[in-house]
Amino acid sequence: MRNSEEFKLVQLEPNLNAVPAPLRYFDPEVQNAANAEPLDMDRFIRANAKGQQLKAAYLEALRALAPRLSKRAFSLFADPREPLFDSDLVVFSAGDLLPFATSGTRRLRTELNVEATFRSFDLKTLHRLTYKGIKSLNFNFPAERWFDWGDCVASLLAHELTGEQTGPMQHAFYFVSGATISVTCERVSWQTKRNSQA
Repeated sequence: MRNSEEFKLVQLEPNLNAVPAPLRYFDPEVQNAANAEPLDMDRFIRANAKGQQLKAAYLEALRALAPRLSKRAFSLFADPREPLFDSDLVVFSAGDLLPFATSGTRRLRTELNVEATFRSFDLKTLHRLTYKGIKSLNFNFPAERWFDWGDCVASLLAHELTGEQTGPMQHAFYFVSGATISVTCERVSWQTKRNSQA
């Protein structure tokens, strides 16, 4: 039997000097209030009430993008269970020849492709997101961490797909470490499969 001393739960407090800029529909105060020591219950309740309002506004805005997504992709983006919450970033790839990297196929016209794979919190599912028609790509891994998990991106806190009925869409990600990713693109697909390593 292992010594119970090995399993102490340590609550990490946020570094308020390293809070990333909020997403349009996610306020980092939700996380800051929940992890502050000592817990300020009034602050916690206010933050969560605002968080629920932002979630409702996001789902309303997301409906405008439904015609541009497959039914499966839209259902995943709009799922109230938030299938990517607390997931781990397995790989994030960008390149002109991603679809052909291992096939040996030659291609005369190249274009930037982006892929991201996440492993669900329960380790059972892999989520693969593929982006086409890339307009911009930003990955910021800050030197000063918001929550100090060491030299890793750490788990995903929030993500949002925004845009209009026409024109580019933006998919933005927000991680516990303070790392952020945003992909501005014309098309996005979301596939899931069982994690055979689980």
